[in-house]
Amino acid sequence: MIAPDPTVGGGADCHRRFAISADETATSCPHSRFHKMPLLDARPSRCLITGATGFIGSRLRERFEAQGQQGHVALVRSAAAAAQLLAQGRQAAVADLLQPAAVAQGLQGCDAVIHLAHGDRGPQATRNLVQAAVAQGVRRFVHISTMSVHGPAPGIEAAREETARIGRYGNEYSDSKAEQEEIVQAAIDRGDLRAVILRPTVVYGLGGHFELQVIQQARAGEVTVFDDGAGVCNVVYVDDVCDAIDAALVSQDALGQAMFINADRAVSWGEFIRRFAAMVEPPPRLKSLSSAEAKRYWVEHPPEPVGGLPKRLLRKLKRLGGWRPPVAPWPPEGRVLRETFPITFSNDKAKRLLGWAPRVDFEQGVMLTHEWLRAAGHLSR
Repeated sequence: MIAPDPTVGGGADCHRRFAISADETATSCPHSRFHKMPLLDARPSRCLITGATGFIGSRLRERFEAQGQQGHVALVRSAAAAAQLLAQGRQAAVADLLQPAAVAQGLQGCDAVIHLAHGDRGPQATRNLVQAAVAQGVRRFVHISTMSVHGPAPGIEAAREETARIGRYGNEYSDSKAEQEEIVQAAIDRGDLRAVILRPTVVYGLGGHFELQVIQQARAGEVTVFDDGAGVCNVVYVDDVCDAIDAALVSQDALGQAMFINADRAVSWGEFIRRFAAMVEPPPRLKSLSSAEAKRYWVEHPPEPVGGLPKRLLRKLKRLGGWRPPVAPWPPEGRVLRETFPITFSNDKAKRLLGWAPRVDFEQGVMLTHEWLRAAGHLSR
């Protein structure tokens, strides 16, 4: 999973229009229910899901509810969010991951964790969660990492897990997620935690951040690509990611392992952007930008780090005083790096160890997402 643009939303509530019945068969449609996988270990009775109201977390909960065999509880930060879920008949616990006692309390009664949450202090939050999981003896910990732990512009050695290495790249998101994965791996290596690490790639579908960013541009009348869209887009449909998470809860072979969760075929960023931009009427203008010039600009004008709460408060106070950040002449650096990505990631390890395979190809994913976007009202200017 790579860092989304924080300015676009996922419309999680709209997913319910595509909710599925628990008695639908696994072969009726990719949305129908989880693909039936060999249960190599007893299924956990109750999973704590962090990031449960985000894009992937919301879809995962919907599919668990439709499947009807995986107990789960959503971990949320506010009592209001918990009350909303409880009013819908869902289970919720309130805790800030930065508060160890609250995390331990929220984990009560759970024998597994699915860790999707990420924030400014992600490493500390993950450390607290791992410590609580170890103390309470959870049976399974599924950590959702990202392909970005290998940096924004990895070499060919990163295409397979056997040769890929985690490092530090001066990229806030990549470095934070790398540290979080290392915290989980260290607990595995100590023998303290029965965990599986998943590294999703570009997750799209049913209101994902990346297609919504394209739609947002298209509705404004102009869509941009870099270098005619030649960069590699390692897309994976959200339901295939949910299937992989479900498989990681029960697979014995995957314990202690990290693996990419990716589709069988990458597309170009040009193909990805053009397909979603074409959904908007009237069609937007398409403009190709030079990635070399954009990268040169960001080297000379490095973006200000997001930072923690003190920096956010300072920026808010400055804005209240009338300050506005200068408008850059190029798209954000993260987007430039994302859309000039150089390699395709293998999914062979996940197939082998999870008994999983992606079931939604790009053509089908575009079609299903088009239906969702139209129903959610995102395609009208």
